Amino acid sequence: MRFFRSIWGQFVIIGLGLFLIDRSFFPEPKPIIGPPNAERVALQADALSQLQGADLNESQLVAIKEREIRDELLFIEALDRGFIEQDQVVQRRLIRNMRFMDPERDVDDQTLLTEAFELRLHLADEVIRRRTVQVMETLIVASRGNTAITEADMQVEYEAQRASFQVPVRYSFKHVFLRNDATDEKRSRLLKRLGGGATPEQAREVGDVFLAGYHFQERSLVEISRQFGDDFAYGFASQAESLGQWVGPIQSIFGSHWVWVDDIAESRVKNFAEVAQDLRRNIRRDLDDQAIQGWVDSTLQRYEVRL
Repeated sequence: MRFFRSIWGQFVIIGLGLFLIDRSFFPEPKPIIGPPNAERVALQADALSQLQGADLNESQLVAIKEREIRDELLFIEALDRGFIEQDQVVQRRLIRNMRFMDPERDVDDQTLLTEAFELRLHLADEVIRRRTVQVMETLIVASRGNTAITEADMQVEYEAQRASFQVPVRYSFKHVFLRNDATDEKRSRLLKRLGGGATPEQAREVGDVFLAGYHFQERSLVEISRQFGDDFAYGFASQAESLGQWVGPIQSIFGSHWVWVDDIAESRVKNFAEVAQDLRRNIRRDLDDQAIQGWVDSTLQRYEVRL
């Protein structure tokens, strides 16, 4: 009690009070993260715009910027923990970069590595950045522990994604081909052989060479379109309805085709056993993404974020 009544005691109490008031009303400023690198944002926005064939909306641009902030946070936190100096992949990359800059210089690897860090080359190397972000993600996922994925979890996911496991109609077929500049005589000879009940192998003897081959197994119309073009796929779908007979000619971007359909596999939904491995992998990936995003959201509370 004597301490609190003394001048020194009152001085300490007043000082402590002022310190608490200062901390309450004037907290320590948070470190700033962002705004994201404009060049990387522009490159990603341009790539996505070309992929979807339209300009990006505001929410898509914000999502790209948020992803950049996320990666920047992971990179910064990895640097603070010293992970980058311990990563042998990063070390080899920096040493290689240093030797590339001055191939005639005769010094040991450790000297080059030390100089690279002093020059802060690791901060400007995009490969090192991606590598460091991936390492940080791996460590975050590992710290969560191995969450068990039960068959019941997979069954729930299977029912939720059932529509995505639809297998389209698939065709197995052979064909004989003529280029657009084929002579009338060659075309007549082929038609005569087809009309005489020739097999695909016999018909091919009087056709033209088709570099992609003559026998196609279990191809969907999308895959057929990629191989022969949209016009052929449309014509094929409308004519290839019966098995074991010739249909055509069907025009493609290459020329004329006569098609012999061996089999038509009807559309179906893959069963659980067929997709179980994919389901487990997808659930695991989602859990990993949730763990990383949860860590990012929590850690960002310590920063002032600028988009």
